[in-house]
This record gives sequence, structure tokens and C-alpha cells, in this order.
Amino acid sequence: MFARKASRRSPVALRDRHGRRPIRSALTGAGLPDPDSRASRFENDARGAVELLQREFAAELEGVHIGFMTVPLGPEGTSGNPEFYAIDRAKQSIMLFRMPIQRARVLHVDDAEHRRYFVEHCVYRAVCEYLGREPWDLLPGRFDHY
Repeated sequence: MFARKASRRSPVALRDRHGRRPIRSALTGAGLPDPDSRASRFENDARGAVELLQREFAAELEGVHIGFMTVPLGPEGTSGNPEFYAIDRAKQSIMLFRMPIQRARVLHVDDAEHRRYFVEHCVYRAVCEYLGREPWDLLPGRFDHY
């Protein structure tokens, strides 16, 4: 009886949505975690450094648990400086804190490469402190450019 008239909406009308932004979702979808999130980047960078040190010092780090937390749970240190990691020799554990490391303002160039270097630096410092060694003794040649 009635013929439906094909409505052709203008591109502006499709984008407008009554003053709201268009609906956009991540490529991974709403149900999947973002593979390039700050947490996953930190964990990937830190795990790479941890695996390197565990391969190089398998005997000295045997039984040592190296884990990651978002922030320290206890009260802040008395120094006023952010706490990047915590060492517990009695429990044989090293805990790295993601947010203080990622929010540190010590980078002279704030790009992905330097952020990755700083994450690795914090892992090395934590392992050095646990083992009671200096970074240049732990991995000879790694810190020659400093």
C-alpha cells in the first residue's frame, strides 16, 4: 500500500547524534583488555628485563619471586621520594610498583623508548640492591654510556 521512501541522511547527521560524539569503541571491543595499555606495556618491559637477569644470574636469583603491583600498600617512605620497588629478603621477593615508576619525572626525553629504559633501570636497581651489587658489576657494558 504505502511505499517506503528511502531516507538518505547526510554525513553530518550521521556524525551529530543530537550533539553527542559518535559511538566509537576500541579495536579490541568492549570485552577485551587493551593490548597497548600502560599496565601491559609496563609488564612487558619489566618482564623482559627480569627474564634477562634471571637467565644471567640463575643461581643467585633461584627462588626469588619478582612481582608487580600498582602502588605500594604501606605508608609512604620517610624520604619523600617515590618508592619504585620493595625488597623482602626474608620472603625472597622483589616487588616493583608500576604507577610510581611510570609517573616519575626523571626522563630527559619523554618517549616510549626512554620510558622503557627507565622501567628496565628500576628492575636492575631492585635486583642489584637485592644481590648487594652495583649495576656496572651486574651487567658489564650495559651502563657504559652513563
